[in-house]
Amino acid sequence: MQKNTLRSGISLLVLPFLLVVSTWVIAQPSPSENGTVLVYKKGESFTQYRQRAHDYVFERKVWVNESNKQRELSAVLPFELLPDTEQCAEPAKAGVILSHGLSDSPFSMRDMAYALQAACYHVRVVLLPGHGTRAEDLLDVHREDWRATFRSAADQFGQEVDTLYVGGFSTGGALAVEYAWQHSDRVAGVVLFSPVFKVNSRIDWLAPWLALVKDWLDHRPSDDFAKYASIPVPAIAQVYRLAKEVRAELVDNPSDLPVFMALSEEDNTVDSSVSQTVFELGMIGDKSRMVLYSQTQNSQKNDRLTVQNTYWPEDNILGLSHMAIHGHPENPYYGAEGEYRLCGWHATNEERYQVCRKAKDNWFGEHSDALFDQGNHAARISWNPHFHALMQEITLFLQTNRYN
Repeated sequence: MQKNTLRSGISLLVLPFLLVVSTWVIAQPSPSENGTVLVYKKGESFTQYRQRAHDYVFERKVWVNESNKQRELSAVLPFELLPDTEQCAEPAKAGVILSHGLSDSPFSMRDMAYALQAACYHVRVVLLPGHGTRAEDLLDVHREDWRATFRSAADQFGQEVDTLYVGGFSTGGALAVEYAWQHSDRVAGVVLFSPVFKVNSRIDWLAPWLALVKDWLDHRPSDDFAKYASIPVPAIAQVYRLAKEVRAELVDNPSDLPVFMALSEEDNTVDSSVSQTVFELGMIGDKSRMVLYSQTQNSQKNDRLTVQNTYWPEDNILGLSHMAIHGHPENPYYGAEGEYRLCGWHATNEERYQVCRKAKDNWFGEHSDALFDQGNHAARISWNPHFHALMQEITLFLQTNRYN
């Protein structure tokens, strides 16, 4: 009798919770269900997709500067770059398809896209659903929408080039390597920048549960036309699930498919130690390479790993951030002398924020006590002083694996 009573009591406590969870699961948007998400359609040409993206973004985008709409629109649209026909006379066509990360836009992939174009590759960059318009559009996005967009774009591109490579940054990196693992017969190699295989938090597993009751941890307008200032909790939950699923697929199914991965040991967005583990356990090929930027380790190199020390106090730089890996130091917007500095750490202190944006003696790096010991208005670094060396390694990697 007591056991039955106890069992009934537990059931009464658990039932409301299960009802809430069931209601939430049912209410979650399934891929493309609500019609408000821009997804690359299967079999669609890139020209058609880009035109639809243009119309969609123009209608929905929140402009940072109303008088500068064309620049802001161009920055976030999907794009492609064709190799120069005079400089690149080789008849065989090789293409690289790339994806940006969560809260970003295709603008974040421009530097490496131009570098790959100069190396005679045809490059395409997609716009992930929920991006390029307003942060609120991430509230209803589903990771299957991201997967569908990357898959359709890669499938289409693979029909137009002789050799296909896939790549991406952060969330885009996870999408790219997942596609490669599932289509290893079509993909010649993978290029990853700060890929997310685990969010850098010990409580990242709470994101799906927190999304039950909360849309935002913070919500503020962006003064950066190429990137959202805030990310809704439901979108973070989607990234958590995507990262977990991709991580399991790679570790459970090791492959010798060539992968080039570059990341920062001090990354505050993704767990770089987990990324290194995935590389060791899942990306087992002799041709795979990892470049690890580290503020504390000495520079070194072996067959699969290159460590680049990033303690550069002479340049006011202490380590590289999550988004700095693939940034050109001369990028006119995000570069060392660019017009925009990432000072969002100081968003709640307007005076410090403005000092960070303009100070000539600023320090740059990833968020840390060591960085702020150098100055209380330090900024997040958004470029890689060794960008050219990195791109040389990547183009050599692509060329080496092109004919295998």
